[in-house]
Amino acid sequence: MRLLHTGDLHLGKIFFEQSLIPDQQHMLNQLLQEIEAAEKQDNNFDALIIAGDIYDRAVPPPEAVALFDNFITEAKNKFPKLTIIIISGNHDSSRRLSFASRILSNQNIHIVADVDSITKPIILKKDQETELAIYAIPFLQTGSFGKDFLRQQEMIQEAINKILFHKKNNYPNTPAMLCAHLFTKQGKPSDSERIFIGSAEQVDSSIFKDFTYVALGHLHRCQNPSHNIWYSGSPLAYSFDEAGEDKFFLDVTIDLQKEPSVDVKKLLVKPIRPVIRLTGNFEDFYRPKNNNIDYKNAILEIISTDSTLIENPMARLKPIYPNLLSFRQEKINFSSNNESIKHRKELLQDNKLATEKLFASFIQDIYGYIPEYYEQEKDLFLEIASKKEDQE
Repeated sequence: MRLLHTGDLHLGKIFFEQSLIPDQQHMLNQLLQEIEAAEKQDNNFDALIIAGDIYDRAVPPPEAVALFDNFITEAKNKFPKLTIIIISGNHDSSRRLSFASRILSNQNIHIVADVDSITKPIILKKDQETELAIYAIPFLQTGSFGKDFLRQQEMIQEAINKILFHKKNNYPNTPAMLCAHLFTKQGKPSDSERIFIGSAEQVDSSIFKDFTYVALGHLHRCQNPSHNIWYSGSPLAYSFDEAGEDKFFLDVTIDLQKEPSVDVKKLLVKPIRPVIRLTGNFEDFYRPKNNNIDYKNAILEIISTDSTLIENPMARLKPIYPNLLSFRQEKINFSSNNESIKHRKELLQDNKLATEKLFASFIQDIYGYIPEYYEQEKDLFLEIASKKEDQE
């Protein structure tokens, strides 16, 4: 049985006030291309699993809904035999996502967004004797199973108990896998997730031991926290904390023999605009030596190592880096700035303002160091100042 596992699409995501719809369109096209490539090799995917957070917010923008609608429509038109399984995540509205779910299930598109559906597996059949039961648990809100189950660990354990009871009575000899949206204790989060503080919402991975494969969503880094438990991660970087990290879809092959085995391969996602974080002196970015060609199309954050405050950095750098979304300074030495101001006041007591010392003090105050172009700029300053004094 061959599965394509992804999740955390976050369609409609706004990244530093910039829409990512074109980037997400490109990513979904790659997902279709992976399914098409498998068809051409006569090694079809049996199911596409999307493990929650289809949208970035409960009320997604119309263009995000249209994007997902077009994707699902194209997927079913091109690959009518493909089973599609979708669960709701903590960013989704389960009611909105499950609209028309009963009609869609007749088209082999299964949307699981409420606890009433967790004991109803989607049965994949390879032939008359080979089948796999796929159970799904959407993100569970506090109280999903009543007031006696409030923590994620308690609710997920209750869900697992119900699923295993159902399996024992209905599919005792059928291998089972699970799709869920949650945070395991062994998982590593990133800045772009909506994570609860502390460990109250974390789930111990040991409770999934009865499943052949567990396809998880929620954490945005692709990772394998335990045995056959995998997060596909988000297919695009949604924070600068993930800058430079590769993103993947997961190609999962399950051998359904007496002792089922799982083989997972990472399929690299190639974004149209990589997310990159750069660190260095402001001058290095403002007067780039190599024009930084590789960064002109990147979604960029620059972290300045300058000790003095940079004035209007975004306005000055945007013409060079059109997709610069964030500029940060982490080590501003305000005591040094105060000393510089004091020193400058002393220099201003001199009747002759156009001095080399004054210019050097000004440059040091602005940059925090003497830049590479200092001598050229100093000569120009003294020349202009000299002409000004002659006129007076």
